[in-house]
Amino acid sequence: MSTRSLTQRRSNWIAVLGPIVAVLFATEFAAYLLTEWPTIAIDPAFFQHTGWYVLEGGVPYVDVWDVNPPVPFAITATLAAIAGGNMYILHLLSVILTLLVAAAGVLLVGWVAFLATGEDAAAVAAGLTMLVVPELFVLPLAGVWAQFYALFFGVLSLALALRDRPFQAGVAAALSAGSWQSGVAFAPLVVGIAYQRTGGRGALRATAGGGAVAGVVVLVFAAAGALVPMFVQTVIAPLVAGSPYTLAERVFSILLVFGYGSVLLPVALYGWAYTAVRDVRTRWWVPAGGVLLGLQVLVVDLDGSTDTFLWLAFVALGVAVTVERATAWRSVATDRPSDDATRTNRYRWKVVVALVAGLIVLSGLAWNVNSPPPKSTLETMEREAEPDEHLPISPDDANSPSMRTVYWEQLKPETCHYRLSWTEVRWIVMTDDRLNAERCDGWPNRIDRG
Repeated sequence: MSTRSLTQRRSNWIAVLGPIVAVLFATEFAAYLLTEWPTIAIDPAFFQHTGWYVLEGGVPYVDVWDVNPPVPFAITATLAAIAGGNMYILHLLSVILTLLVAAAGVLLVGWVAFLATGEDAAAVAAGLTMLVVPELFVLPLAGVWAQFYALFFGVLSLALALRDRPFQAGVAAALSAGSWQSGVAFAPLVVGIAYQRTGGRGALRATAGGGAVAGVVVLVFAAAGALVPMFVQTVIAPLVAGSPYTLAERVFSILLVFGYGSVLLPVALYGWAYTAVRDVRTRWWVPAGGVLLGLQVLVVDLDGSTDTFLWLAFVALGVAVTVERATAWRSVATDRPSDDATRTNRYRWKVVVALVAGLIVLSGLAWNVNSPPPKSTLETMEREAEPDEHLPISPDDANSPSMRTVYWEQLKPETCHYRLSWTEVRWIVMTDDRLNAERCDGWPNRIDRG
């Protein structure tokens, strides 16, 4: 089925998915304020502190070593300016914004699924599929995570491309890549969709949109004297200092993240395969995105559940295609019923889809809260599959306060390695860098890949 716009037919999917998402995220936020405020995780503390630090004169990638692209720092710097230097207000604003971005990301996936299939049931199923990984609506309560913004901007770029807004789509795709490196996968998809729908002119406009964002970033960091360290830390370091892994470990990690929701993976695989074989001319980008981001979680980067979010969006779209096909089969199976009977059958089928998806969402909560025996077995298998890694130093060797202390006490660290992630430790070992380096502002003298 060719891609349809919202103006071509009345849409009911948002009336179903919207309230579910709103109630779920609002309930989580209320529970957090009542029971856990102001809990903050290490990654959000780092992003939010860096945003505040920028306003105090700190320069990312020079005074702060980090592998993440700059968009999250721009976001938290803006929030820090609004908060007026109050770290509690900054954290509250960060939680609220990240919750809104995560919720919007779920709805955007539903919208893209509707644009791609024209089916309300497919859109609802896609949105609910996003919720099978509970961290999607739990982790925003800890503050800013780069992957949530990469997901939001990336799926937004697909929606804009499908709505024939190639320049804006290119901008959104660039912001996704600028939030987290794996967001770069959206760029070729958006350019390809634009070319498919409006020809070379559309592809050029999409490229121009992405180029405009990249140009601004280059100019800003060149002016701050941080262009070279930004490139080294966000491009070179992740490629050479990433976590060692085995394929078996990554497979077990994926199963742990999805839990009982893993039953949807073959459903999505069918949707990708059907599209690749029967509808590749119009919806090629669905299996292409599934493959690109599937490679990301299998061989590039999978250090936690947040690293699966972009791939999860294409799993959801694969499920949407399968639901579209199932709805079509149901319609064909009926022997020319009356219009009323057809509408009744389609309504019942949509209810069944929503109920099944809802049960899978609830199963995600059960998987995470109750830690059933299959989960502990997978955790054991994952540990056994991890490669041995021996490093001469560890994050504990740094003479720096904890990241939470740095955040709440608004410290201006004396070294640029005060966060000291494991990737950072590997980089220090590979480059003969020092734990107590005051600035991280140059090209490394040596990179030991072995």
